Amino acid sequence: MEDKNIIIILVAVIIILAVAVGVMYFQSMNVSEQSIVKITSDNALYEGNDLSVELSDLNKTPISDADIDIVIKDKDGDIVVNGMVKTDSKGKAKLNLDLSKGKYDVEAIFNGNDNFTLSNATQKLTIEEVKTETVSSNDYPEYSADLGYYRSTGITDGEFAVVELASGRQVVIAGDGYYEYNGKDAQGYIITGTFLGHGGQSIAG
Repeated sequence: MEDKNIIIILVAVIIILAVAVGVMYFQSMNVSEQSIVKITSDNALYEGNDLSVELSDLNKTPISDADIDIVIKDKDGDIVVNGMVKTDSKGKAKLNLDLSKGKYDVEAIFNGNDNFTLSNATQKLTIEEVKTETVSSNDYPEYSADLGYYRSTGITDGEFAVVELASGRQVVIAGDGYYEYNGKDAQGYIITGTFLGHGGQSIAG
């Protein structure tokens, strides 16, 4: 009789252990990994700049194809941006900001999914005004429809001549058109970069 009771107790213990192991297994199967969302752009941006965010797990492995909500409030607490971006293969995403000069509170929110937990990040953001400088015609005395206002740099090489546009960009004028100026090689010859266009095409800027 005692042996029978012992067997019953052992069977009961085995069943309880099996149930416990099964519960723990299924719980482990349903555990989501922790996610980390970061605002990677500077806390001071100019008007028209992008806000950048990044999403990864604890091992810094990128989380791709994930939606991140971007909420931005002004100094009065009013929501001025309520957008969403999707991360790329590197776990990164950008949102172009159409904000005027001022101070803002930014929150990036990943609401989690079947594999990763919810996470968020905040930032105090300052938007600075883009200042445009007035270019004097005395500084750039030459003008053409293609180049706008420009000046000679004095750098020449055969048919090549390097000029500086009013924007500060340096351009090589060649017989067949315009090129980016990429400096000089070891022998002192002008290095031309990307072809910008033929005569009659505006490349000012």
